[in-house]
Amino acid sequence: MNVAAPPRGLLIQRALKLDCPRCGEEPMFRGLFHMNPVCGHCGLKYEREPGYFLGSIYINYGLTAVISAVVYIVWRFRFGMSNQILLPALLAFCVIFPIVIFRYARAWWLAMDLSFDYTDLDPETPELPRREDGREH
Repeated sequence: MNVAAPPRGLLIQRALKLDCPRCGEEPMFRGLFHMNPVCGHCGLKYEREPGYFLGSIYINYGLTAVISAVVYIVWRFRFGMSNQILLPALLAFCVIFPIVIFRYARAWWLAMDLSFDYTDLDPETPELPRREDGREH
């Protein structure tokens, strides 16, 4: 089954809400770190293959590194903050921030993947429900 991908803006909006990127009807997570295996509404399999979400680690790491570097440079050289204050604060940030955005990085990774490759890898996936006007969600 090939279904037209939703617009990228809609995919990102659904990722920010941590909902299924294909239908937007079901949450991707049922706990802080536990991801549902499939969408309960449209049947989209979230982890398409083993190691699929390794790319989300790069998103998480990249955001953490860029934010940390920019904050360090600005606060250290623009505002003259000492390393004794700045480094412990940034270390805490580097531990807490990746945990906070873990789910969002995964959701964004899946949404971006679907925007480029919207083929369903599982032929057993049910079709998307149709609206009253006959179009798919």
